[in-house]
Amino acid sequence: MLRAALISMIAVVLTTTAASGTPGAGTDRHRLFADLERTDAVHEGAKQPKRVLYVFFDANCYYCNLTWKALQPYEKAGLQVRWVPVAYQKPTSRGRAAAVMEAPDRAAALRANEMGYDAAQFDGGIAPLNDVPPQLSSQIEANTELMQAFGAPGTPALVWKDSTGTIRVKAGVPRLSELPRITGLPPQPNADPELARFR
Repeated sequence: MLRAALISMIAVVLTTTAASGTPGAGTDRHRLFADLERTDAVHEGAKQPKRVLYVFFDANCYYCNLTWKALQPYEKAGLQVRWVPVAYQKPTSRGRAAAVMEAPDRAAALRANEMGYDAAQFDGGIAPLNDVPPQLSSQIEANTELMQAFGAPGTPALVWKDSTGTIRVKAGVPRLSELPRITGLPPQPNADPELARFR
């Protein structure tokens, strides 16, 4: 049942623009993006990026794991991804998000979580914290509200500014063919067999 519910999420592909008239459009969308830029996140990829992409993720999310795999070649090509943690999929989601955010090296902790991901159990690869600091717990809840304010129903949710400054939102695993448009970078090869259905 859980697998069926998660698989159904892949059908949710929401691509909107600031002029689309959807929730968060226009001025509201720019206000939300300003809030997103101030949000504490895991910075992964280029230190001096050519482009920046925000991704809301749950540490137990299978489709977030696929998105992480899809974006790795683009990070090597000059993309910086700012991973914004939310927690709603499983009871351990909040603890795993906290384990990433409290780690001395957040990017390394995120990588360990994704490299060790257990797709059979829908579990991230790092041990969850048992005691999540209240301030961090509140921030994770605020991140979830911010994701929903952008109109995204769940993770992964990608948010970025395109070359015209228009704020874009996409929910669900992006197709590999979409990544040049999303990242503003040339196409990057990715032979990961798990991504074959997203080409």
